[in-house]
Amino acid sequence: MEKYINKASFLNEMHERIRRGISETSVILDGIQESIDSETQSTAGDKHDTSRELMQQEKNKVAQNLRNQMSLDSLVLRLKKVVVSNEVSFGSLVLTNAGWFFIGLPLGRIRFEDEDILCISGNAPAAKILESESIGASIKMNGKSIQILRIT
Repeated sequence: MEKYINKASFLNEMHERIRRGISETSVILDGIQESIDSETQSTAGDKHDTSRELMQQEKNKVAQNLRNQMSLDSLVLRLKKVVVSNEVSFGSLVLTNAGWFFIGLPLGRIRFEDEDILCISGNAPAAKILESESIGASIKMNGKSIQILRIT
């Protein structure tokens, strides 16, 4: 059987991972901007314009990634304030006979303290199925019967 996972420790670890991602993405974004700024007009103007445009597109992708990570950062801060409930809701860490689920942070499968935790958005179909259920409840998910064993 899976071990107990402390939700506060889990959220602190997710917060640290997201913060590291923000820091790394910021460094990448700064590097791209430096490349754009240092690009000099060559005699082949079309090549120069194409190169700058490609760099600008890459900068836009990285900037969007940074915005997404910053959004996740503020979401984690909100999740840290969620009070534990007897029913599955936004911010619940749920142990089922099919494994761990965390409702509210769309990060996919995360390895934490030797356990796999499926981190899903509160709007994900699995979250909607689990929502408002209590310990001991049996639900159907993907054709399987799943029982809720613990909610933290």
